[in-house]
Amino acid sequence: MTIWEPLARYAYFETDRLLLRPFSYEDREDLHAILSNPLNTEYLMPSAMNLAETTNLLVHTFLKSPLGIWAIEEKETGQMIGCIRFENIEEKKKEAEIGYFLRQSFWGQGLMTEVLQTLAYLAIHHMVFQKISVITHIENTASQRVAEKAGFQKVRQYKGSDRYSHRMREYLAFQLLARDKI
Repeated sequence: MTIWEPLARYAYFETDRLLLRPFSYEDREDLHAILSNPLNTEYLMPSAMNLAETTNLLVHTFLKSPLGIWAIEEKETGQMIGCIRFENIEEKKKEAEIGYFLRQSFWGQGLMTEVLQTLAYLAIHHMVFQKISVITHIENTASQRVAEKAGFQKVRQYKGSDRYSHRMREYLAFQLLARDKI
């Protein structure tokens, strides 16, 4: 079995407080509210974008090829509050990175840890991944805590070029292996 069938099977899943689902065109205003706040995008991308640019990003990044990308929706309000996705999928090795972001007004509630723990469990037990990783900027301690609380182990620190600014930055890499059986 390839990784794509389980990714399709789990296009929708839930945690106690959240629904994980594919993005829809209707998410553009919630996504814009997230991406236009510099605190939300500090480690992602430049945040100065208008609604048309956000819509273009939504279509080309989240809607065009939706497998392995989930909008995070708060069950109580139905509001789209963030995203979690597999990046740099290596199908033959059954490895991938996980990237995520959450709207600032929802920080500090354990929501991203809840999502990452659930996705990590599904990735290892139902999606045939052998290794999943989380890469953080060295100064992004909140994301590092999320990774550690979700069971990821810190494996290395390294320098690399930031994909948006192209400046050299320090990163921490965390990983979870299938043999660790979370």
